[in-house]
Amino acid sequence: MTSLYQRLKESGNPKAPMEVICDLIEKGKTAKEIANIMGITERWVRTLMKRKKDGLSAKELLHKKGPRSPHPKRTKPHIEALVIETQQKTNMGPRRLARELKRTLNLNISSYTIRNILRRNNVKTKKVRSRNGNKRYYANLNHWEALQYFQIDSKHIADAKTLPPKAYAALFKYRLPKYQFTAIDIKTRMRILCFSDECSFANGFSFILYIAFLMRALGIRHRMFFQTDNGSEFGGSEESRKRKILQEKFLEPLGVTLLSIPKGEKEAQGFVERSHRTDDEEFYIPALPHITSRKVFMTSAASWVKYYNQKRSHGGRDMNGKTPKEKIFELSLVSSKAATSIPPILLDKVNTFILKMVGAQNISWDSHHLLQLIKRKQFVAPYILAQESHRWACILLDLFRKTERNSRKGARLVYVGTPKRLRPSLYWGFLFLFLFV
Repeated sequence: MTSLYQRLKESGNPKAPMEVICDLIEKGKTAKEIANIMGITERWVRTLMKRKKDGLSAKELLHKKGPRSPHPKRTKPHIEALVIETQQKTNMGPRRLARELKRTLNLNISSYTIRNILRRNNVKTKKVRSRNGNKRYYANLNHWEALQYFQIDSKHIADAKTLPPKAYAALFKYRLPKYQFTAIDIKTRMRILCFSDECSFANGFSFILYIAFLMRALGIRHRMFFQTDNGSEFGGSEESRKRKILQEKFLEPLGVTLLSIPKGEKEAQGFVERSHRTDDEEFYIPALPHITSRKVFMTSAASWVKYYNQKRSHGGRDMNGKTPKEKIFELSLVSSKAATSIPPILLDKVNTFILKMVGAQNISWDSHHLLQLIKRKQFVAPYILAQESHRWACILLDLFRKTERNSRKGARLVYVGTPKRLRPSLYWGFLFLFLFV
């Protein structure tokens, strides 16, 4: 016959047998009486009574005392404390934590040792898992060069199901940007972020051009591929008029091919969708409750992008614990520091200028002009795009210096030449104002 102790232990509540034993102790039962009631040895009851007398709770009574002398090869207490502290700050699993400690502190600890330390101290990684049974898409990364194939998507930041109440309320209380535009290189996991108040075609179009101009200015010469979903912010489906005009008139001269995914199959955007989850878990959820203005938001976002690209190790396929910066340095001839230090901008502030610069105001988009849909706003951004004209450069630099926010930063001016392969009518230079490099 199964003892009461065993039945309580298998009830699903591991604390249940100890609570019953504690209750019997408080009622004044002797060790022999408790042993007979619970079906356990009298010696074990006396051990529990001694622990109870030392002031331990019912939960603490469960833990084994352990050996009187620790194993000589056991991890030192101060290293265990460091592992636990780092895990609680980063919420990393054992493998990522082992790579992080090796990279930052040159501390060689096996992932299995870290697993045992976390398990022994009851420290768990917070996880949110979903299972929908949809098929997964496999990308052969060996077919692509660094900074050649980008997945581009927009993200609605104000997601009540994902963000805690304080973080969600901060977006509306301080009028923070509600949309994030993301471009991620599938080969190196390098990301570029922009933000906006509206998820409009003007902002999506500007973001695509912005990425293309940045890559050409960094010295990328090969043909690039930009993959988006079928959202209206990127021109809709591949058969739409906007999409065809965008490809033929603006992206083809820049050596860019615009691709779209099958309708309703977000799994094809796996890299960028997974990075959005990382944004929620490691940036928005912990940081938004402490952000009190747009300026603080943009500064925090720039720090997050820099950390993601330069310091955060990636355990994905072909990354082997490297950061995007290290991967670009390994595979590409471009400056890994420049490519991974691009801070985010507000697209609502720059879309008018970008679209005018490429002549999009003269294109009829679905029977009306695109620029009639967006308001004229003062141009404020860490990066300024300019034509190959000193007159334009002077005008834009003057506009930039007039803004109080950026004049205090002491921006540094860098002018980058134009790729020769581009069509003469679309020769563009770049005026880089590096605020965060």
